[in-house]
Amino acid sequence: MRLIEYASIVLFGLLAALGLWRLVDASGVWFLAVAALAAPAGWIASDLLSGLLHYAFDTLGSVDTPVIGRAFIRPFREHHADPEAMTRHDFVETHGASCLAALPFLAAACFSPLPLPVRAFLLFTALGALATNQCHKWAHMAEGATPALVRALQRWKLVLPREHHRRHHTPPFDAHFCMSCGWLNPALDHCLKIFK
Repeated sequence: MRLIEYASIVLFGLLAALGLWRLVDASGVWFLAVAALAAPAGWIASDLLSGLLHYAFDTLGSVDTPVIGRAFIRPFREHHADPEAMTRHDFVETHGASCLAALPFLAAACFSPLPLPVRAFLLFTALGALATNQCHKWAHMAEGATPALVRALQRWKLVLPREHHRRHHTPPFDAHFCMSCGWLNPALDHCLKIFK
């Protein structure tokens, strides 16, 4: 799995660079305007996707599920047994699976004939997915262990606040699954209650 994580990180970096280059090239002088619209939309989408995937990996399948069991379900289930373990993970372990999951978004952003705004949205959603696990990791770190800028972003609720995420780790562990910024937790929690 470690080799797949390394390969995913390298491929993510290459495709993200290509996607940004193609976005700048295609949008020209409008790049900042396109990015100013696509970046927040991608951040919100990454929050929703993180919540949906977190819910799925916490509740569906098992660690023996083919393909996704060891790579995705196992880390999510182990995380509940030792929530602070992720604070001891290196960059590869923290971000490898996120990079792997974001590759289809990056491939579409780089190689598809989709309209420019859609490709920009996909690119920023993938970049948001990369940041999601770091935001989740910061939410589990002791306050003094996170950089001052991160603490400010958590206070402003631009990244997942520590106290907000604590609710997910409170029995019965069936709410607050979104991990980028947590903005979509109320809506997702409401939907999950309806469909139970």
